[in-house]
Amino acid sequence: MFRFGKKTQSGSRTNVVRKLAYPPATHLEHYLKYYVNQLEPGYAVLVTGGWGSGKTHQVTAALPLSHAFYVSLFGLNSPEEIEGQIFSAMYPGKAAIQKIAEKVDSVSLDLPMLGSLGTGGLSSALTSVFIKNEVNTSKPLIFDDLERSTVDIKVLLGLINRFVEHFKCRVIVIAHDEKIVQGFTEAKEKVFGQTLVVEPNVKGAFEAFAAKFTHADDPAPLKKLQDEILKIFSQSDSDSLRVLRHVVEDFRRLVMVLEERHLANEAAMLEIVRLFSACAIEVRHGRINRQGLTKRQDRLSNHRLSAANGEGPPSPIVEASSKYTAVDFGSTVLQDNVLIEMLIQGRFVADHIRQSIDSSVFFMTREAARPWQMVGDFDRLEDNVVDEALKCMEGQFANREILDSGEFLHVVALKMMMAFRNVTNETVDDVKRAAIDYIDDLLAQDRLPPRAAGFEWYENFDGSYAGVSYWVIKDYQDAFRKVFDYLVKARGTALDKQLPAMVQPLLEVVRSNGRQFFEKVCYTRNAKTEYEDIPILAHVAAKDFVDAWLASPKTDWYWIGRALKERAKAAPQYPALKSEITWFPKVLKEMRARARAKTGLARLRIERAADLVELPLQPQKAKAKTASPA
Repeated sequence: MFRFGKKTQSGSRTNVVRKLAYPPATHLEHYLKYYVNQLEPGYAVLVTGGWGSGKTHQVTAALPLSHAFYVSLFGLNSPEEIEGQIFSAMYPGKAAIQKIAEKVDSVSLDLPMLGSLGTGGLSSALTSVFIKNEVNTSKPLIFDDLERSTVDIKVLLGLINRFVEHFKCRVIVIAHDEKIVQGFTEAKEKVFGQTLVVEPNVKGAFEAFAAKFTHADDPAPLKKLQDEILKIFSQSDSDSLRVLRHVVEDFRRLVMVLEERHLANEAAMLEIVRLFSACAIEVRHGRINRQGLTKRQDRLSNHRLSAANGEGPPSPIVEASSKYTAVDFGSTVLQDNVLIEMLIQGRFVADHIRQSIDSSVFFMTREAARPWQMVGDFDRLEDNVVDEALKCMEGQFANREILDSGEFLHVVALKMMMAFRNVTNETVDDVKRAAIDYIDDLLAQDRLPPRAAGFEWYENFDGSYAGVSYWVIKDYQDAFRKVFDYLVKARGTALDKQLPAMVQPLLEVVRSNGRQFFEKVCYTRNAKTEYEDIPILAHVAAKDFVDAWLASPKTDWYWIGRALKERAKAAPQYPALKSEITWFPKVLKEMRARARAKTGLARLRIERAADLVELPLQPQKAKAKTASPA
């Protein structure tokens, strides 16, 4: 840091040699050492550089607040506000302010940041102070955040120039936005005699960040792993120390949820830190988003084939792969969903991270791994292991042993990949037909799982499963999609086959608990709707439903009627519930017939219950109603 001479009573500075307390480390420190030793340089110094390159940090490290008057222009909207901050920096104590007030003929001062010292205004006081040359020039004046003041740049430069030329101040201005610097090129030459472009001290910043996010109880391998971050950062074409800081902090969050067995596996941890760091840097810079982290393997594979045919520009993940030569962006050690959770959502879920790493080739055991997982990782496994897994996978397919849709689709994708690459004697079309036959067989044997409720019930196995994208490239993606669509439709058929058997249990709910029936067929915020878009009511005879309704406790009648009302309103919005639309009039007709068979209040009770039911709009009418203005 710099040492300065003291002002004499006449206001001039003594020519004391000012030295650094340590040898200058950067070109910035070298020049600032020279500049602050000038008594009246007659020009200001502009410090600029890339976003996040540590400009303020380097300037204040060389000129700490004890050795300079620091003023941030952030949020200052007028020259008077800026002068107020300068005054406050030069004369921080109330006693000092009082002395200045006395020197300006007892002008009252009112400084909100320091408390009231009278009832007068600050503007007139400052004008008098600065006119009478009561400006403290014993230390350099640092203006930070030049671009974040709303004051017109010409006015701002005029104010800076006044402190340089009139008050003989040594002024250093930090600008974080290079665009604003380019915008006043001509004007700045009259004010700034030197422009310094800051070179980020990456190594020093990294060591500071690593120390900040390291604790005594941290795992021993953490320091070594952090050094890998610096190596990856050097390949990123980035000089943003802000990004580096976030990456170091986030990586520590990742490491702290791992177990000792993970940290002890050097090969796994090396791949984890490289993949995580590279993805984190690219996400922080906005070059890769959620979509870019999805289906990484597919994007890389598709690009290799497209590049061979001279097709299309590379995707962001492909560009990153060519930049970071030591990173395997197709690695599944950190699966797509886990990377998205950490880097996009900021959530480091221990169970998800550990499961992802445990299912990788580094920790996957032959006993626990599924055959498709080992076949999919054939690049990293020995031939005998892969051959055995492939034989097992083909056996599972031939014997119709795989029931899980996601696992089945992984097998289909791998078989199509091998067929496309001429690894097997099959063609892609052969695999497609065999997959459809597989689905038909399970459906015929009543072994195909029925579809679940929900508009996009298949979302958990669409595109990927178990955190791993299907090995599908453009050349056979249409064939794979036809298998996927056929599977989704077949699981709907499997549900339809089971619906009749589900009727009696539902009628028992109607008889015993009307509120529970409502929750099963109508949307509530507190629970998942079991039959949200499953047309169970279409399989219930109207007579049987009315029997159950009338047999239920009278206190439940409201909830049953309300359930039918809400269900009827929702039916036209769900294509899967189309078959229920004609069911509601049948129930209403049956209820009114039962009412006519009664007398007195018993009849009125049934009529009032029937009134709760509203017939659903026909699909075309519902559409017209939606389109009309409110």
